Amino acid sequence: MKPGTIVLLLVSTLGCYVEPAYPGYVDEGSADLVEVSPGVEVIADWDEPIFFADDFYWAYRGGFWYRSGSYAGGWARADVVPDRIRGIARPESYAHYHPGGFVRHEPVRGGYASHAQYHATHPAPPSVHVRAAPQSRGRHR
Repeated sequence: MKPGTIVLLLVSTLGCYVEPAYPGYVDEGSADLVEVSPGVEVIADWDEPIFFADDFYWAYRGGFWYRSGSYAGGWARADVVPDRIRGIARPESYAHYHPGGFVRHEPVRGGYASHAQYHATHPAPPSVHVRAAPQSRGRHR
């Protein structure tokens, strides 16, 4: 084998997977979650529908469900998908989702704690369940 062959093989193998990135601004802790069904929330007014359930973020891409402990990246194809996620009809329809009564606010800098404090002092109308999107603990089953 010629010198450099192993490096070329390693680079070509590692270069196979490119994680789709969220095209907009992502400051971990700046997104709002709104409830769409019992135990399922979606990030409000997001370019891509990102759901939160069972301590994971979920995205439906190309006919497959992906999960991550963060809405900002780290997506892996999910082998096991909870019924509450699998049962979402037309998940793509939740892009830029706004429930009745939801009011978008400016991004809150400073991470989850600052964003959660914002919601504690600026409550949403009673008809809307809104909270700061947490960094998931990402339990593995």
